[in-house]
Amino acid sequence: MTVADYLRGVADLSPADRAIVELLQADGRLSFAQIASRVGVTEKTARRRVRSLADSGVIQIAAVTDPRLLGYGAAALIGISATSAEPPSATAGHLLQIPTVDYVVTSVGRFAVYAELFAADLRSLNQTVEQRIRPLPGVAGLEVFPYLRLFYQQPWFTQAREKASSTAPGGVRSAMLSDMDQAILAALSKDGRMPFQQIARELGISEAQVRNRVGHMTDAGALKVIAIINPMALDFRTMAWLGIRVQPGFALTELAGLLADLRFVTYVAICAGSIDIFAEVICVSEDELLRLVDDGVRPLPGIADLELSLYVDLHYRRLQPLGAIAQARPDAGLRPA
Repeated sequence: MTVADYLRGVADLSPADRAIVELLQADGRLSFAQIASRVGVTEKTARRRVRSLADSGVIQIAAVTDPRLLGYGAAALIGISATSAEPPSATAGHLLQIPTVDYVVTSVGRFAVYAELFAADLRSLNQTVEQRIRPLPGVAGLEVFPYLRLFYQQPWFTQAREKASSTAPGGVRSAMLSDMDQAILAALSKDGRMPFQQIARELGISEAQVRNRVGHMTDAGALKVIAIINPMALDFRTMAWLGIRVQPGFALTELAGLLADLRFVTYVAICAGSIDIFAEVICVSEDELLRLVDDGVRPLPGIADLELSLYVDLHYRRLQPLGAIAQARPDAGLRPA
């Protein structure tokens, strides 16, 4: 499926399909009966439409959590300068053949391409950069921004716009979990709607234990099971990375927390390198982005410098547990090249 095919598929969604996507963004484990009741269709129709949305690649229903809980000890955002011999879109396609690259952006800014890379440890990450990314055609140069902490994720995009409300739930943040909780997470990262009974049987515990543990992880903000969809396909066509340098003496985690509380911010990573914090923002227009930067971001304390990289295109696939990555299809993403 090409990018154009994907966008046409989403553009052709019926109002009922869009309502289903919004419900599953809020809760990916919502029952078909609940979906049917809220959308005003039969349960059979709800079941058929959810399966069609998943089979066509419009959505993926999976657990969103701290990647460290899936076995990844290192991560980085890679900024890539492109050569004139190959378009950035082609470079993005090459990057998506690397199984532990889950997110690729072509952009207008300091770098033509950004790629998010995960690995078991820093040595493995550096090996992937040197052996798999640097030699790619179209790569003129690159800069690696290793994550010190993936501070915040909010993949429910409607909620990202409304989180200034005191009743809005927070996004996913890092947490310490037991080995059993991590095993449950691994199962849900493969299939967010996997029956709790099946997970219990595979792990040798009761269904009630699985249900309770998932509830506790969700309440703690360590886990969200949702329908993952490309935000640029839901009218959020103005997206950007904010690269922030922090003033000396100001705590990185304090500024990261302030950024995570802002509307339109969906992702915050604290990094090493020439950029201290990367924050992803999703907006419906350039005017909305400008208001966010002027009124929301620039007035925050601790910001020494800010640079903006506007997204041209976005390719994304869900991150699977490290142990299962060898079995993952390289093209199994929402936006394959």
